[in-house]
Amino acid sequence: MTIDSLWHGRFWTGDPTHPEARTLAVHQGRILAVDEVDGLDAAAEYDLGDARVVPGLHDAHHHTMGTGEQLANVDLRYPAVTSLDELYEALRRRAETLPPGAWVRGSGYDQNRLGAHPTAEGLDAVTGGRPAIIEHVSHHMIVANTRAFELVGATGRLGYPDVAGGRVVRDSAGRAEGLLQEAAGELIQLEAAKVTQEEAIESLRLASDQALAYGLTSLTEPGILVGGAMGVNSPVLDTYQRAIETNRLRPRMTVMPFHQVLHELDLNSDGLRTLDLGVRTGFGDDRLRFGPVKIISDGSLIGRSAAVHDCFCGEPENRGIMVVDPEELLELVPAYHRAGWTVATHAIGDRAIDHALEAVAAAQSALPRRARHRIEHFAIATDAQVARAAELGVIPVPQGVFISEFGDGIIDAIGPERARGTYRMRSLLDAGIVVPGSTDSPVSDANPFVSMHDLVNRKTSSGADFAPEEKVAIAEALRAYTFGSAHAVGREEHVGTLRAGQLADFVALSQDILAVEPERIRDTQARVTVIGGEPVHGAEAIPGLR
Repeated sequence: MTIDSLWHGRFWTGDPTHPEARTLAVHQGRILAVDEVDGLDAAAEYDLGDARVVPGLHDAHHHTMGTGEQLANVDLRYPAVTSLDELYEALRRRAETLPPGAWVRGSGYDQNRLGAHPTAEGLDAVTGGRPAIIEHVSHHMIVANTRAFELVGATGRLGYPDVAGGRVVRDSAGRAEGLLQEAAGELIQLEAAKVTQEEAIESLRLASDQALAYGLTSLTEPGILVGGAMGVNSPVLDTYQRAIETNRLRPRMTVMPFHQVLHELDLNSDGLRTLDLGVRTGFGDDRLRFGPVKIISDGSLIGRSAAVHDCFCGEPENRGIMVVDPEELLELVPAYHRAGWTVATHAIGDRAIDHALEAVAAAQSALPRRARHRIEHFAIATDAQVARAAELGVIPVPQGVFISEFGDGIIDAIGPERARGTYRMRSLLDAGIVVPGSTDSPVSDANPFVSMHDLVNRKTSSGADFAPEEKVAIAEALRAYTFGSAHAVGREEHVGTLRAGQLADFVALSQDILAVEPERIRDTQARVTVIGGEPVHGAEAIPGLR
């Protein structure tokens, strides 16, 4: 039999029955055999040498469109800008390159690093009359300038409305200062999101190229088909299809529709909610498929808008925001569950996590069925919440990279004791939960090796320990980014390990991540990325044997 290719290397398969391998036989995009390749003739043969090769990495919470948009925007992340003056200067330079009326866009600022939030007046001074919108690093708030407010009918910033599930920061005269939290920013975000399909596809291309360079062969996009929080315009699913058809989006995509686009169908009499034609979780193919439905139930931790039981430090009246009312959550999750969807609820604060767990419990009580419902972030979690998540079969989706990126700010926001229960990993594994790996890109950079580094080392950017009792071994962090993330979207039979029948997705690394000192994990790079047996990054590094 002549097959497409044989690949030689030092493979960590992630398969406990055959953990190490030297040769993979690949045919029609899948692994035909592992090591047992006698009698197979290959059209092509490649040798990855002594490089450590692992299954393709999978980011379980990666805002792909938003990542591409941020790559195209002015980079306002620390240390690209280290002060408000530098932020305004970066926006001024971009504005000078744009025609009159064009939007000035920036992403990634963090008031914890800059000392304060930017203001509309500050943006007005550097944008030359153009509308401007800049996103906070959390992607749960924006700052807009006066022209942006005017485009949505808010003359002089006085007429901008208060919005349920959000907060408009105002001065003593009642004018919007520019900062809009949660749902309060959606009017301006929707206006700024009016881009062409080709511009949207270019954003996906930028994100795709970065993902391949990071060894990411699969991505889960947590929220499409609605404008607002992610700045995505309709018809977005067609945009993803076209990007894939033209090979401008290469990683395998699992996409979550925001819950607002699901609705009751005319023929339904039991109140279940879904998409037209009964489309639900699992619909699609190996390149593009529907995952869970996404609900954003509360705010952000670093933005101090997550729904918490105890107030944020220094803010005795601030217990965060429930974006979705708890009673509504108790209706929504069972309705989607009955319609065949799995549900991914964004819940960062411990108060929001309690409500999310209650909603899943209600769904399972009304209709017991096997469903991998998720809680995205699961940030400030108690021991009791960990135990209940395990009991309900809920999959928490934490972000390891937040430890170094935001750990110092988290400690400031909730104090060192509460921070010990934040972005847990060891506790979740010990409870028997299969935990995925993710970065929440572009909230943090999508580099999976930095995220794995943080899960193992748990040090903030200042060098402080961050819940060191939650450390895991590097093999456990790697398993989270391979099998764990595949399992979180029901794809573990297709990706996440290297065994016969799996899709031929793997990554050759610059160093043996399983053997390096823990402090050097973040230095790992993807030398070669392969999807379906095809090199999609670093092909020049592969010596062909024939």
